[in-house]
Amino acid sequence: MIARRRVLLPAAVAGLAVTLLSASFGQQGTPVAKPPAPDKKPKNAAPPSKPDYDEFHLSTTIGSFKMLEFNDDKQPEGHLELNFTGTVLVDTNEAVKHPRGLTTTVRTEGNVRKEINYHGRVVYHGKGKIVVDGGWHALQWFGRDMTMNFNGCGVFRLTGEFDKNLETGYYWYKDGKKFDWGTGGMQPTVPASFYGAAKPTIKINGKSGG
Repeated sequence: MIARRRVLLPAAVAGLAVTLLSASFGQQGTPVAKPPAPDKKPKNAAPPSKPDYDEFHLSTTIGSFKMLEFNDDKQPEGHLELNFTGTVLVDTNEAVKHPRGLTTTVRTEGNVRKEINYHGRVVYHGKGKIVVDGGWHALQWFGRDMTMNFNGCGVFRLTGEFDKNLETGYYWYKDGKKFDWGTGGMQPTVPASFYGAAKPTIKINGKSGG
């Protein structure tokens, strides 16, 4: 039997933003030189162009994944459908503004309920389906019996565990060739060719995915 996991989150988070005050003058009233201001983008700069999209799929009996950004100008976006039992955290555009100005739309089906909404960081828990559209900063899932279909762009960090059949799950692109999820922190990108790297293959018990 697989033990059910729970999310442990504080009821309130204090001290997330701390204002640091520095003295305006040094000893003997000598003004302290201020460091140069960091480079900032022009206020009227055009948003980044739309990135290339790709088709991506995940399936596992038990495990977790994080969906992250390539960089500040290439945060996750697209259409994501996730069937699962467990917990999903969505870091929406209300928490971190999307560089292309996209909003985050979340829809749930089945017995999936919203547990926490802390300044745009929303936690869902239960058994059913979650559909995410638009653009967001990050998305994280852990639990069991998960399948995911995604069309868009982003970086996935996979953490797997062995099920009763000693399998960790699979991921694949639109060509249908499957790769083992593994337990060592695989990090496939969508689209796959973003970094110009070949899709990796790992072996479990002498067998390779695909």
